[in-house]
Parts: sequence; C-alpha cells; structure tokens
Amino acid sequence: MQETIFYVAAGETLGVVRDYANAKTMAAPTLVRGVSALLRMRLFAHREGLEPYPMEALGGIVRWQWAMDTDFNEATAYKLQADNAGITLSEVMDDIDGDEYTYTEVSIPMPEMNTVELAEWIGTDKTKNGLHGELVGYDATGAEVYILQVENFTFRNRITSIGSPTPVSADYLTASQVAALIAAGLDCQFSQDGEHWHPGQDEADTWLRLRVSGSGGPWSDAILLPTGATGPRGRDSYMYVAYASSSGGDNFSLVQANNLKWRAEIHTDAEMEELTAADFAGRWVKYIGDDGTGVGDMKASVYDTDGDGVVDRAVRANTADAVNWADVQSRPETFAPSAHGHGMADITDPVRQRTRSETNPNTLYLDIPVLFNSSTQSSATLAIDFPRILETHGGTAYSGKSGDCLTWEYHVKCSAEVTSVAVGGLESTMEAISIPERLRLVDNSATWHVFAIRGLYKSGAANSLRLQVNYCYSYGA
Repeated sequence: MQETIFYVAAGETLGVVRDYANAKTMAAPTLVRGVSALLRMRLFAHREGLEPYPMEALGGIVRWQWAMDTDFNEATAYKLQADNAGITLSEVMDDIDGDEYTYTEVSIPMPEMNTVELAEWIGTDKTKNGLHGELVGYDATGAEVYILQVENFTFRNRITSIGSPTPVSADYLTASQVAALIAAGLDCQFSQDGEHWHPGQDEADTWLRLRVSGSGGPWSDAILLPTGATGPRGRDSYMYVAYASSSGGDNFSLVQANNLKWRAEIHTDAEMEELTAADFAGRWVKYIGDDGTGVGDMKASVYDTDGDGVVDRAVRANTADAVNWADVQSRPETFAPSAHGHGMADITDPVRQRTRSETNPNTLYLDIPVLFNSSTQSSATLAIDFPRILETHGGTAYSGKSGDCLTWEYHVKCSAEVTSVAVGGLESTMEAISIPERLRLVDNSATWHVFAIRGLYKSGAANSLRLQVNYCYSYGA
C-alpha cells in the first residue's frame, strides 16, 4: 500500500492543502488508478502557524467516512471510497530537516483504487485533475459532527493492455546488435581439405570457417585461404651498444656511465654471446662533452670569456638591478586601456556556471543558472514552486521580454523516497511536464534529485513566463 503524506489547514469546511510548515499552499496529492493507497492527512488548526488541529475537538467521533467524487450529485455513485472502518486518528511527531513537528493525523486506507466509475471518468487520459475528497465524522448517535472537504486531487492512469505486445521480426540488424556481435568476437577453425576441422592454423591449412564466439551456433561456409609462392625468408638483425672512456675503447663497458663519454653501436646478422672492445673498433663516437669546455659550437672561450664558469650574459642579467624606461622596447604609450569588448573566444572557463545554495529557495535569478536547495527534504512529498524571478541576486524583478527562453537547473537533496511532487502554487504558473511517480534513493541513502526549469515568454502569465518543470536525473549525496 503506497503511503502519501499531505498537510491540510482544516480550520474551515473547505480545507486548503499546505506544506509541512503551513507556510505556503500546495497542490493536492497525485494518486494512481489501481494502486492501493494510505492517505496520511495531517491537520493544522488554522491557515497559518504550526498549531495542530486539537485532538479533543475530534474526541467524540466514533466512526469516520471518506469518499471521493467529481460531482455533488447524490444520485450518482462515488468514484472511490475508503476502508472506513480502518480510518484512525492519532497524534504523530516527525523530524523534518532537524526540526521536530507535532501533527494531528487522519490515516485513511484505500485498498480499492480501480472502480468502474473511476475508470469511466479517467478514460484513456494520462492524468486527470478534479477528484474531490470528503471526510465526515459521526458521533455515537450517528450524527454528522465533523466534515472536511479537500478539492482537486490528480489521478494518473495506468499503462494497460489486453495482451502482450507482438514482436516484429526484422530482416536487418540494428546498430546495437551489430556492435554486440563485434564485441563477442569470432571462433575460427582451419582445415587442409575443407572437411576435417581443428582450432589453430597449421602451415598446410587452406580452409577457414567462422562463427560468433561462444554462441554454439552454425559455422559459416568454408572459406578458401589465398595461397601463393613462398617469399624469401627475412634476415635476422641484432643491435649492440657499448661505452668507453676514449676512442680506443678504454674502460670498455656495456653499461652506460657519466665517465664513459664515448659510445659505439654495431648491427649483426647473427647473435653474439661474448662482446669485446675489438668488436666495436672504428665505431666510437663521443656523445658526452668534457666539463667546462663546451661541445660543438658552444665554446667556453666564446660564452664564458672571463673563465668564471658562468655564461657572460647570465652574469649581466643577474647584476641588473634596474632598467631605464627609455631602454624598454615595444612599451605601451599609456597604461589605461580604452573601452572595449571581448568575444566569446576570448573568455576563459566558458563552461563554468554560476551556482547558488539557499534554504528552500523560492526565487530564480537570471545570472545564476544552477540553484541548490541546502535544506534536506525528509517528506515523501516534494514541493517545487518559484513565484519570484530577479535579474540578479538582490536585484530588480525580471520583466518579461518577447522571445525569452530561459533555463535553470534545480538540485534538491532528499533523505526519503519521494512519492509525490507538487509543482507550482497560487502565485506562479509552473507546471510539471515529465516527472516520475516515484523518485527513489540511490544506494538507500540521501540523494540529490535534479530538475530542469524552462521558462518561455508568455504575456499575461506570472512574471511573463510560462515555467515548465522536467525531472532530469538523480545522484548520491
């Protein structure tokens, strides 16, 4: 049985659905046709404030009735009715975001959620709004001593069918199927006569057959391997390198060392087991220069004329404490830059987006595309409502511009599985486009759920924007 918690200001006959803190108006919950539900309706005494509905005011009620319908015609049957004998009244305490709240809760079990009347009303629509609920309390004499009505529950339809889908036999493979076959690899067998097969190719084999690796399926037709005249055998080649302290091979070694400044290299057709300096005669080349004298064209007599071991220009650079401004080449005429602009190609970090973290935010900003809710949500019902839009944080209100198309990311962390997402309120025109019926926890721990909010210019709408909310993805906190 799927539990749905919602909060109602019950000080008047027509209750108003509110959030857990009785701070703002919410949409009535969404239920699913055919899925047994347990409605946990928590009652506030007033439209504002956290005072729960007084238990003593309901103490004389001995029997409850909950029914749901779309009209107020006594001649028609209810669309849905609760297990009235199972309705209970209790005082509950809940820890939400580290704060403890006390509520008066009416628990309403609804095991039968797929009646003929409900099915005829919802038809083939995906969702339908406008089913109202009525809670009535009776005293010991049978008199109706309490009534509370809650309007505009939303019902989601089920994906149903009279049978299983009929597969279509394709005469071609999809890209995914081809990729799977390639990834599986091939089994190969070889043969000398095309009849007797074995794995592993021998020099005498002239036939090949294939099949998908590990499939156990049929083998392909035998493939004749191309053959031709045997080519000449390749020539073996071995390279050996040696080091010495002189061009005569003194201190001969096969191991490189800093004091062995000469190197020789030979190539042979046959492998050599014992190498001596005589094998490298005439091939010695000096590849490490003598310290302090330079190698090649960079001679100490040119670059270190005073013989102090430091390049002359390095000495001059090390002793230059200051340079006259007149001696600086290609200097700018002025330091103050003139007014100018930069193209996108001149801007570094073009992919880094500005983010902001707020507790239960209710405002969107044009200059901050990513918004994090810093308050962990512990309720099964998640509310998304942004009635305010500002040009910048702390700036002026946004005024709609024709053609505007705006996008935000909204990240909200939840510690409980979400079974109902309420989008929008009385002060905004937000609407849900594609949101799953259930947002599960990742690895059974606190989870970030990410929504995309798209704003399209619409004259006359709140903030001159039609705001649409789509679910994107979830990730572990």
